[in-house]
Amino acid sequence: MKKQTKIILGAISFGFLLIFLLGYELHWFGGKTDAQLADTIGTDSLQQAATVGQPITTPVNSIEPEKKFEMTDFPVSGNEIEDFVPETYKIAIETKGLLDADNLEDAVLVLQHKTDSTAKRPTLILLKAPTGGYRLYATSWEAIGAAYINGDFPQYDSEDISIDQNRTLVMSTYSVGPVGNRDTKYRFVNNELELVYMETYNQGAGGQTRVEYDILNHKITVEEVNTMKEDMPTTVTHDKLPLNKRYLFKEIDPVTVFSE
Repeated sequence: MKKQTKIILGAISFGFLLIFLLGYELHWFGGKTDAQLADTIGTDSLQQAATVGQPITTPVNSIEPEKKFEMTDFPVSGNEIEDFVPETYKIAIETKGLLDADNLEDAVLVLQHKTDSTAKRPTLILLKAPTGGYRLYATSWEAIGAAYINGDFPQYDSEDISIDQNRTLVMSTYSVGPVGNRDTKYRFVNNELELVYMETYNQGAGGQTRVEYDILNHKITVEEVNTMKEDMPTTVTHDKLPLNKRYLFKEIDPVTVFSE
């Protein structure tokens, strides 16, 4: 074979080799998924790619599923208050007193899920029966918030429920954080347990706000204190609640009921 022919064949072979290598690299780096690229070039390189607009997909198994809320059915009657507590719950707060029109001592329970501190806490109204034992009058899943936020932070610094001498159920929660303080009062009106009063207090950078909802008199009073000024001036405004509107214990969420 002539020397010139060998040179030509060698050049052609070298060209085919370059084309093969170039195609292999394009397939390897251009066709990989983000997860494969992460294994090949590292997470830092993916983060750099994101800054220049290269799309990066999130693995499906890294997305935390939304918590599913399931209501629990409670017994309609029982001899003792413990008879109303399912196996998965425990009593977090308890109080007794005269709540409805008779002179039999009633009970109110706030239950806590045993394994989920962030779960909604049901509040049970148990009315004493003339023949003994209790009957479940109503359950609210919104009367009081969850004990913890994200499983780490208690929502309230303190909380308390009581039945006063006026047959009023008082539920109080206190927090120096953004949740603030809240007092809610419920009373039987025309044989229905209703929200009759609520007071909230919140403070933050620049101000303090106290709102009083006098439902029986259909009035709202808002008091705002400007703490950014040295004399901390206070502004008080008044508004009216709708007439003949009933806020039943078993139906309302105190957090949102007046936000409409």
